[in-house]
Amino acid sequence: MSCPHAAGVAALLKGVYPKWSPAAIHSAMVTTADESDNTQGPIRDIGNNNNAANPLAMGSGHTNPNKALDPGLIYDVTPEDYINLLCGLDFTPR
Repeated sequence: MSCPHAAGVAALLKGVYPKWSPAAIHSAMVTTADESDNTQGPIRDIGNNNNAANPLAMGSGHTNPNKALDPGLIYDVTPEDYINLLCGLDFTPR
């Protein structure tokens, strides 16, 4: 069910900030996600004996729509930014 929830939050943000790019909306959602569950405990990884999840298991965390509405800082990344990154890393197709 995470995809419908994330899409709903993205639509909410687009409604409030119609000039924001998809990258800005993504940034607002990711940088304001909660790293704790609804009991204020750590998010658990059911694939790892219910131990605390690491970032690879939980992603950015639980989406928090209220915090995403006022994220403070967003990263509005453009395709040129990715190209500059790849060029800076001396990336080649082979």
